[in-house]
Amino acid sequence: MKAGKYALPLTALMLAVQHAQADISYAQRVTVEGAGGMSMFGSEGTVLTQVSGDKARTDSDIRLQSSIARMVGGGGKSGNIIRLDEGLMRQLFPDKQSYSETTLAETRAQMEQAMAQMEEMQGESGGLPVAAEACDWSPSNLEVDKNGDSERIAGIKAKQHTIRLRQTCTDPDTQRSCDITWVLEAWLARKVPGQKEVERFHEGYAKALGLGDMQKHVHGSAHNLIAMFGDNWDEVADKFSDLKGYPLRTVMQMGMGGEACVTGNGEPIAMDDIWADASIAGYNAALDQAGYEAGSAIGRSAGEALGGSVAGSIGGAAVGAAAGKMIGGLTGMFKKKKEEAPPPEPAAAPNPADRQVTVFRVSSEVTEWSEVHIPDERFDAPAGWSKIN
Repeated sequence: MKAGKYALPLTALMLAVQHAQADISYAQRVTVEGAGGMSMFGSEGTVLTQVSGDKARTDSDIRLQSSIARMVGGGGKSGNIIRLDEGLMRQLFPDKQSYSETTLAETRAQMEQAMAQMEEMQGESGGLPVAAEACDWSPSNLEVDKNGDSERIAGIKAKQHTIRLRQTCTDPDTQRSCDITWVLEAWLARKVPGQKEVERFHEGYAKALGLGDMQKHVHGSAHNLIAMFGDNWDEVADKFSDLKGYPLRTVMQMGMGGEACVTGNGEPIAMDDIWADASIAGYNAALDQAGYEAGSAIGRSAGEALGGSVAGSIGGAAVGAAAGKMIGGLTGMFKKKKEEAPPPEPAAAPNPADRQVTVFRVSSEVTEWSEVHIPDERFDAPAGWSKIN
């Protein structure tokens, strides 16, 4: 009798424990694009992440777009095993059947050094017109749009949210003044299996490496790009933390422009051939046009129709921008006609030098998400692989 009395509660307890300890496996498609000096970070590929408590493993297959970056190395297949419980990171080199091992403290120091080099790069000839540490900032203008489209991503319903921060940086020494825009488009899902387990791990990982709130959502070279003007991204991140849901698709983009935003070549950045990069010009609509979000879904559909290439992305963004304008124009078609007013004075043509250009764009999308059992050996040094000192 006693066995029957406690059998059902005990079974329920065991199932609850199993659910609480569920391992999570998810795949992402990631893209990093940049203009000018940031083009060296351009890459695209896939990342498989598996999380089990305070352990995680990533297996990446990344193609670098810069020939110089490919010469230095870093693309292709690679992986990481992160052991928060041991304070270790193992970097995997599948092609050579080898791995290296560093403490998380050593990894943090290496990342901080790389980020410091990025900050130095901002002020060099041919780099960005202004550097964050030299800025006198105008008051910030922060916009949040929660009324975006809904879509299923990896089979999970998600809703589009867009955060846009605008601010002007003036360098008192050089008298350069740049209007800068940071855009975060996040597709958030309310019900994601194992979301808390994944978030708990990433919080611990970000704390161990000293990563900002935005950096924990990106991979590889994108860490260094997000570190530029990191305080401004932190302001975006603060607003992002107020939103509810797990990001299944994110796009982070920074733009810069203005007539006094002059590069080392002596031209406004929008007129400088180094930065006015045609490969990402289509994304400038996100910086300059309020109707961008309204047309972005159409733009994505057009990009898919054109294919997954860079050209397809450009075409999709351009169509999305055009759709934004069209949707805005259609709102007046069904209004009651009034007496025709005299035509307004023609508006002055916009100054091309005032336009903003996309400095970089980082996008990530979850393509698969599942609760699975992950063997413990996945988080150990691969058997038979050689260790590199």
